[in-house]
Amino acid sequence: MALLVNAAPGRAETWKNCSFNDSTILCRDSHSPDGTVRIVWKDGQTMTYRLVKEDFPTSTLRDSLGGLWEREILVQGNAVFTNPSNGNRIVVPLR
Repeated sequence: MALLVNAAPGRAETWKNCSFNDSTILCRDSHSPDGTVRIVWKDGQTMTYRLVKEDFPTSTLRDSLGGLWEREILVQGNAVFTNPSNGNRIVVPLR
């Protein structure tokens, strides 16, 4: 018995105008059901943020290197990640 699968090419997510410490850089973000967020930067860097404490509009996440971030979801759906220990700030627009 042969199983045929329609393997149409998937559409890659488009690059967004994100920012890191107020410098614009293109990124792509993906979200998992467990609250994990992955950001891929156009320059090749990737970081994964795992949910530590869910709340709305601000949740706490831990990055792949162990740093804690506060993620605030703004009214229009944009996300702002702030690292309180070093002041780093990431903005990821909804679209």
